[in-house]
Amino acid sequence: MRGIGYEPEEARILADHVIDAALCGYEYSGLAKLLNVADYPRFKAPRGPMRIIKETSVSVLFDGGNQSGMLGMYYATRAVIERAQAHGFAFVGVNNIWMSGRSAYYVEMVARAGLIGIHTVAAPPMVAPLGGAKAALGTNPIAFGFPMDGDPLVIDLGTSAFMGTDLQFRQR
Repeated sequence: MRGIGYEPEEARILADHVIDAALCGYEYSGLAKLLNVADYPRFKAPRGPMRIIKETSVSVLFDGGNQSGMLGMYYATRAVIERAQAHGFAFVGVNNIWMSGRSAYYVEMVARAGLIGIHTVAAPPMVAPLGGAKAALGTNPIAFGFPMDGDPLVIDLGTSAFMGTDLQFRQR
C-alpha cells in the first residue's frame, strides 16, 4: 500500500481491514482485496483529505475526498463513536468514497466501544429483480453491531446471491 501512494497510517488501516476480513473467513474481502484497490478506476483520480461538510453535536457529514471507503469509513466510524459516547447517540454520513470493504468491520468497532451500530451502503442498480432481465436494484448491504459481554454480536447481511467482490476475486 505504501508503494502505491498511501501514507503509513493509511496503509496500516487498509491492511488491518483486509486481514480482519481474511481471519473472519471472507476470502474475497481479505488480502486479495488489496489488488482491487489499485485497479479500481477511481483510484487513479486525484485524492484529497476527508473534510467535514456539515456537523452538529450528534452528527457529521464527510466528503471522503475520493479516498478508499475503507479509510473514509474508518475515520467516520471513529467520529461517530466519539459523538455517541458524548451524547448517547449519533449519525455519520460519508460521500465521495469507493470500495468500503466489509460492513461488519465498522459496526464491530462501534459495538466494542459499548454502542449499537447500524451501517448501510448506497449502491447503483446491479441486480435484476425476480423475473427481470435488466439491473434495477442495488446490492445495498446492511450490518448491525451490538455490545455484549465478551465479543460483540455482529450481523452483516448482503442483499444479493453473490457479492461483486467475490466475482471479481474468482475472475482473477
